[in-house]
Amino acid sequence: MNTFLMIVLTLLILTVLVVVHEFGHFIVARKTGVYVIEFAIGMGPKIFSRKVKETIFSVRLFPIGGFCRLLGEDSEEDLEEFDLPEDLDESRYFSNKGKGQKILILVAGAAMNFIFAFLCILLVYLGRNVAFFPAILRSFKTIGEFSGLIYQSLYQLVAGQLGLNDFAGPIGMVGMVQSFVQYGFLTLVSFTALISVNLGVINLLPIPALDGGQIFIALVELIVRRDLSPQKANLINLIGFGLMMFLAIIVAVNDVLRIING
Repeated sequence: MNTFLMIVLTLLILTVLVVVHEFGHFIVARKTGVYVIEFAIGMGPKIFSRKVKETIFSVRLFPIGGFCRLLGEDSEEDLEEFDLPEDLDESRYFSNKGKGQKILILVAGAAMNFIFAFLCILLVYLGRNVAFFPAILRSFKTIGEFSGLIYQSLYQLVAGQLGLNDFAGPIGMVGMVQSFVQYGFLTLVSFTALISVNLGVINLLPIPALDGGQIFIALVELIVRRDLSPQKANLINLIGFGLMMFLAIIVAVNDVLRIING
């Protein structure tokens, strides 16, 4: 398959995994009474949108990920741009929910990635004619092995045993997808499961701007019984986001240099 198709397939895989992640947030947010403003597939300008009950479901121009916008998740958001009910109860704000409910909503994204990965691996085993119940047990074991492998890689990175050159970003993932496609559909599904577990694990790390960072802050607030000021929370998330973007740029540059150097 040509490079363009590989790029499209890679973007499709990443978008599916991000949408799955955001769907986890969406489901638990709705169950806990948080007002979900929008659930979007893709980024950029809207090309389609429809309001179902109270939530806007949209498809955006660029097929890169997606998002679930919760009311009160961003303390500085401009609510005037949204058509919100005038009599909306304050309890519908994410920011007004209890620490336990907030943590459940934040954890749900990663949990959905693990569930999706489990279903992918189950499909692989069933596709290889493994009986149903043994396939379930093998799937749980494989997800555990994937998680252990990712945590081991992170430990080796922190310990200096691995460098950023040993990791691939979205650009490097195109070449990996191309390699796995050659071995068939089920192999590609296995790779997708691994990336889904990776997304779940990374998002639970206590790093600002990630779900894990917000969970960490909520746990600290729960322990000290005092809320962090919105200004400090935003500053922490801003610093974390900047560091994550810096890391993403370094990984992307390494991907490009790896391709150029063959």
